[in-house]
Amino acid sequence: MENTGHTDNWRKQGLFTSIKNALRGIGHILNHHYNARLIFLFSVFAVLLGFYLQVSNLEMFVLGVAVIVLFISEVINTIIEDVINLITQEYHLKIKIIKDVAAGVVLVAMFFFAILCYCVFVKRIMIVLRNIDYKPRSEMTSYDRR
Repeated sequence: MENTGHTDNWRKQGLFTSIKNALRGIGHILNHHYNARLIFLFSVFAVLLGFYLQVSNLEMFVLGVAVIVLFISEVINTIIEDVINLITQEYHLKIKIIKDVAAGVVLVAMFFFAILCYCVFVKRIMIVLRNIDYKPRSEMTSYDRR
């Protein structure tokens, strides 16, 4: 491989350059990987719902941990798949197993996140839905129907 001198620049980069590169990497995964975008959107929705439903600080912390575990597992899965794809495009049973295991880790993290969301939100959502002032359509005035 040809050395273009870039490796020396990587070693000498400062804190702000490192942060900029890290943010570029996060932007790349969000722009180019559909599952990462879905995870990000579900996470934002869960956090906003947590604020709306006024969940406790402990529950928000636990949801935050679940979000981070889920996102990190997706990033690691993406890294594993991309590195393997750089190494070979040929089918190998062991490579398939490695990719399947990496995807399985994301699935386990997603179940963990879903269970936590269920535990935190379902009871509160049911209370909110019960407290909505429901009127059967026959009892609505013409103004209510607009």
